[in-house]
Amino acid sequence: MEFWHAISYAPPEQCVGIATAAEQAGFTGLALPDHLLTPLRVESRYPYRVDGEIFWDPTAPFPDPWVLAGVLAQATLRLRFMTYVYVLPLRDPFSAAKAISTAAVLSGDRVVLGAGVGWMEDEFRAVGQGFADRGRRTDDILVLLRKLLAGGPVEHRSEFFDLPPVQLSPVPKRPVPIWIGGHSDAALRRAAGCDGVNYDDAEIDAILRRLARFRAESGRANAPFEVVLAPNATPTPELCRRLADRGVTGIVVPTWLARGEEPSTLEHKAASLRRLGDEVIAKV
Repeated sequence: MEFWHAISYAPPEQCVGIATAAEQAGFTGLALPDHLLTPLRVESRYPYRVDGEIFWDPTAPFPDPWVLAGVLAQATLRLRFMTYVYVLPLRDPFSAAKAISTAAVLSGDRVVLGAGVGWMEDEFRAVGQGFADRGRRTDDILVLLRKLLAGGPVEHRSEFFDLPPVQLSPVPKRPVPIWIGGHSDAALRRAAGCDGVNYDDAEIDAILRRLARFRAESGRANAPFEVVLAPNATPTPELCRRLADRGVTGIVVPTWLARGEEPSTLEHKAASLRRLGDEVIAKV
């Protein structure tokens, strides 16, 4: 079982300290949030709450995850960095590829692209990107990203892009793993063609059955695959073992919130990380 620590809303000045504490506590990596911007009044319905309202302050910090990964990699030796999740269709694929590739190179291939299609139409309007076709564009961008990150001349002609031969540099030595966030059929089909899935859902067994069907349909039933879940419960060794038995390979946990505690000082966060490392990670 891998353990990823989500650092959503953490003050940027605490991030290096959080990373070093997480590495010392035995975490696999950090899950880095992503939003380009948050309108002061969000018109889109937030799909993960009954009331449809966002729960964070619009002033909450969302550092660019690839810049952050490059910085944190310099303060750590083995810790990995996953975007949780990167709203891919908000970006043009070339800027995204350059950022991802640079972070991968600077970190020694310790980054994971956790990608999703996004839910906040306000954000898409603000940057002039289409919302209705974001799923199709995401599928196209994923194909193009793999080509660009592999190095060498790339040519790509599709519904959305008409690219003459170009080359991206620098590129990572190993392929960047791509994990897809979401639990809709479209998201799971997209994940079936990638390297893994991450989601927050109580219906684990039903999700995994659908995912297995889509992977079989895509001819990738036996390919290596990661299933990363954000459990709606305080992690315990028993919970982690049960999840592993059901096919989950990793969990994402906001450690200092796992016990109902509010985010506060770096010292408080580091103590929470150490406690979870001693009480859970070391015993799984």
